[in-house]
Amino acid sequence: MAATRRVLIIGSGGQLGRAVGQAFKARQWLTFGADAHAAAKAPVTHILAMDSGSAPEDQGRQLVSELQRKLGSERLDAIVNVAGGFAMGSASDPAVVANTKAMVESSVYTSVIAAHAASLALRPGGLLILPGATAAFGPTAWSLPYGAAKAAVHHLVRSLADMETSGLPAGVKTIGLAPQTLDTPQNREALPAADRGSWASLEEVAEQLETWCADPSAVESGKVYVIRKANSLPATFEAKNPMMFFASNFENS
Repeated sequence: MAATRRVLIIGSGGQLGRAVGQAFKARQWLTFGADAHAAAKAPVTHILAMDSGSAPEDQGRQLVSELQRKLGSERLDAIVNVAGGFAMGSASDPAVVANTKAMVESSVYTSVIAAHAASLALRPGGLLILPGATAAFGPTAWSLPYGAAKAAVHHLVRSLADMETSGLPAGVKTIGLAPQTLDTPQNREALPAADRGSWASLEEVAEQLETWCADPSAVESGKVYVIRKANSLPATFEAKNPMMFFASNFENS
């Protein structure tokens, strides 16, 4: 009899999170879901509280405490963070600061929470997936909040791949997921004239995540995987290096 596999899905109440939960449950994973919003909609085995009214540090402590209580002596095989959001805003936007705060809370804080949970509850050789974005590989003057938050997530991916100093269990791999446009009702409504043949479905993304978590040997730690799709063909997942700066590029002060 195959051993039970366990996964924590952060952002499990969102559209992608629900698709991810369905994909893992269909393959008999024991699924733990956490979401500050719409958690009751998550198709998971166990829902973990993340109080939307609490500070991020309190959300993290609550999540880790409840997760450890439910796991007991067991460990997770994977942690998948698909929390996030989207906000436009250039430097002249009156809401740019508020939107940046929201993007940092939804993408960066949840990713740091995921990393901390991984340090305590992920098995050696497990997989940690964080929510990046294709847009963050270049300038996003049209959306400083979104681009800045996702670039920070890419930095976390690269940093956590350093097994000597990351604090993660031995052999854990960390990767980022970088969608372009996903096929959701909101995107269909907002972009009615767009070429939907280039949009990846939630289901094919969720299935790829489950495949990676079941066998992390297929991915390279420290990479961000860009989702590409064209002509309604199956989506592909291309590994890219996060933006890198080297010490040699800077003069000593």
